[in-house]
Amino acid sequence: MKYRWTFLSVLSLLLASQARAATVAVMPVEGVNLTEGQCDVIGLLFANAFARELRTQVAQPMETKPIFARTKSAPATAMQLGATEYVQLRALQLGARVTVAGVRYTKDGAELFRAETAASSLDDIEAAATRLAHSLAWRQPIASATYGAPASPPAGEPWAAEGSTPVQSQYPKALGIKTGLIFPVASGRSFAPLMSLQFDGRLGSRDSFVEFGIGAAIPSSSANGSNNIQMGGVFAELGGSFYLSSASVAPYLGAGVSPRIWIADGPNGSDNSSGATCTVYGQAGITFTRDSRARIYGELRVSQYILGLSNFVADGRKLLSDRDRFADRHGLVAAYCRPHEMPRRMGGPAGGRGRGLRRIQR
Repeated sequence: MKYRWTFLSVLSLLLASQARAATVAVMPVEGVNLTEGQCDVIGLLFANAFARELRTQVAQPMETKPIFARTKSAPATAMQLGATEYVQLRALQLGARVTVAGVRYTKDGAELFRAETAASSLDDIEAAATRLAHSLAWRQPIASATYGAPASPPAGEPWAAEGSTPVQSQYPKALGIKTGLIFPVASGRSFAPLMSLQFDGRLGSRDSFVEFGIGAAIPSSSANGSNNIQMGGVFAELGGSFYLSSASVAPYLGAGVSPRIWIADGPNGSDNSSGATCTVYGQAGITFTRDSRARIYGELRVSQYILGLSNFVADGRKLLSDRDRFADRHGLVAAYCRPHEMPRRMGGPAGGRGRGLRRIQR
């Protein structure tokens, strides 16, 4: 029994040690016109920022320096530390300006991403290290920077590809599924809510994006006698938005246009109307994972019809005409409507009331 508990204790210590092992190793900074102490500070600032970005264990240059001095190999150093990736940094000072470049590798030496930034002086090096860490952590380009296309440099020459012709890195596109609720509203009328499901794509830079999509919306079922108008159909969207901050969790504002093929049924399915419609919309939203390839966001949208359907009228009530406009949105609705007086009975005596459900002929 005593040996069993001893074995379990040793196993627990091994597992705890493995859990605390660094996943990324930052190699000692290669400095030009900088002292060894200044290079150590740059490496420490970068490693701390990189760990904050990915919330993972990072081996700092002070940990990797003695191992690297012995192995003379970055992959061997990362392997000895149990890291799955490593980062090599170079800092160059010309006058007061300091340029810091970094390359992120797998443990086998395959390049994942490279980036470069600059500080006006050593006093601003912390902000530059933070920008570089953010770029390498999420594999996103730094604003107004160009980078060489990823290519594995020769062994021992991590910066060999630096002299190649730079190309502008693209901010990754986001393609996925978008769902929503639509609540149409018009004065004096009630509508059944709709549920939508669509393909949605976003392309652009880190500061703004163009959005496009196509999908369908179906109305919820209404109880008999509810007098709810039911609408639904297929639609497309094309718009654009811009972010209001540079943070990873950022609000945005945008606008666009949405052509639709819509079907509207009267209360209890008494009559219907169908055809092509079009809305313009404005939206406000917030993105929770701006710098991730998996974008999670929520938004509030208000739409205004600029092309509507020919609608119908019933006896004794003010209903919508084909010039009425009403707004819907995914999640919440505001509405604008101009109800028209019911016309006299078609073909009947003056003052008579129409019977049944009739369309307005224009």
